[in-house]
Amino acid sequence: MTRLGQASQSPARTGRACLVPRRATTWCCASSGCSLSPDRPTALAQMRRVLVPGGRLGVSVYGPIEHNPAAFALARALDRHLGPAASRTKRAEHALADPVLLRTLAADAGFTRIEVVTETRAVRFASVSDYVRIQLTATPLASLLPHPPGRPGQRLAEVLIADVAAALQPHQTAGGLAFPQEAHILLAGKRQPRP
Repeated sequence: MTRLGQASQSPARTGRACLVPRRATTWCCASSGCSLSPDRPTALAQMRRVLVPGGRLGVSVYGPIEHNPAAFALARALDRHLGPAASRTKRAEHALADPVLLRTLAADAGFTRIEVVTETRAVRFASVSDYVRIQLTATPLASLLPHPPGRPGQRLAEVLIADVAAALQPHQTAGGLAFPQEAHILLAGKRQPRP
């Protein structure tokens, strides 16, 4: 299987043509990258292009943000404390939350044998603080803080953590934070040529 590149530079995320040769791999997998791509049809077309005939595609995207309590709580806290557009990046992760839209995009890109299943799994963090700090330092949300938490941006991080902790109170246990996260998993194939 050919690796298509780092997540931040993948053709799926950027929608641009990739350097992987046509028909180079039997499997192409994307986790959340399609949701963040500015040109989803091109991203899926590029994934199809690199597959051999009969190759398979696997795509995982988040379900509706309202079905993902931690993401929803963080998005609402960002909007409350930084303004109504602050959660745009977080909400963009859920842009393909409609399984019908996901299926349609795959079909329009020429994929066949399309299956979409919805799964909800428990996600665990040691604490709400860990969840929020990871989101603010290791995702595109990092650009919202003037400095990494622990420096002058610390106060804002603390305010966001307190807000998210209040919203996620039902999901906090003695073992830390555990919340459900819904995702849609698409499996599809590239048609084999007829003999």
